Amino acid sequence: MITSTRSVLAATVLLTGVGNALPAVAQESITVATYGGEWGTAMQACIIDPFTRDTGIRVVPEPGVSGVTLSKLRQQKDSPTLDAVWLDGGVSEVAAADKLLKPIDPAKVTAVTGLIAEGIYKDEAGAVFAVSTGFYSVGLAYSTRDIKEAPTSWLDLWKPEYAGAVTFPSPANAMGVPFIVHLAGLVGGSVENVTPAFDKLKRLKVTAYFDSAGAGTNLFQSGEVIVGAHYANSAYAMRDQKLPIEFVVPKEGAIGGDIRLHLVANSKKQEAAEKFVNYAIGKDPAKCMAERIYVGPATSGVELSDNAKQRMPWGPEGSIKSLALPDWNKINANRAAIIEAFNRNVALKK
Repeated sequence: MITSTRSVLAATVLLTGVGNALPAVAQESITVATYGGEWGTAMQACIIDPFTRDTGIRVVPEPGVSGVTLSKLRQQKDSPTLDAVWLDGGVSEVAAADKLLKPIDPAKVTAVTGLIAEGIYKDEAGAVFAVSTGFYSVGLAYSTRDIKEAPTSWLDLWKPEYAGAVTFPSPANAMGVPFIVHLAGLVGGSVENVTPAFDKLKRLKVTAYFDSAGAGTNLFQSGEVIVGAHYANSAYAMRDQKLPIEFVVPKEGAIGGDIRLHLVANSKKQEAAEKFVNYAIGKDPAKCMAERIYVGPATSGVELSDNAKQRMPWGPEGSIKSLALPDWNKINANRAAIIEAFNRNVALKK
């Protein structure tokens, strides 16, 4: 009877101890804003699942577009539900200016030292507010069935033989405004003076412009479009589906962007979030993302397969230096005027 009582008491103590431990384990989780679609799937497979496996910290993904994530950060500024967030370029700078982000300390997120310079974003005070988890680009996609001689320049879109079968991203797309600004630079304008770009675009006979990358792909798949400004990874995905599509880096440069990761200001789980960011910019996640969705690694020393090398956003022979990277601060300062001019000069003409 004494033995039995002791056994019951020991069991009670054990169960009590386990019960007290469970909440601590459950709290070891963070919420991270991700993207949807194939991008979110790649993040889950290449970064989130391996991180949880290797650290035991659970990640709750919250998929959404960058504009929505920015709204959440603003609404929850003092008590955020998000601990780390992926944001597009442009939105990233706005979040930093609004003090919604926690600076990334390289002493704690030590993998920052392994990033290329273009993959580290600093504010005016020199504090790191974002790190890149991979570069993408918009260049020229074209149908090899309909076009035998590959285009080489952005200005080739105006060739008479392409009339009525061309596309490009609208300002609703993350790379729409950078496309307009880049074009302005090619035809005598600038980010502060995009009138030459719209004068040129008014003479471009398009099938349609697209708000989302998926919509752009649909135009190629349906045969409505034979050439246009489109995402490299989308073009390669169509090629993988045996569609006669190729991608070209124009001689004036493909327009680059990247998927950036940030820490959220006032998060109550900053240590776990810092571990996540540190993991995400490591070599293995960078390689996985490059092999899966063909984003160019921002992490140095990543060895890629021949297949991935051929599908980098800067082309098989290029590098990050081959991309025209937007000056997002200047673009943000002129964004409203550019969108208004697009609506007046292009959208209303359709």
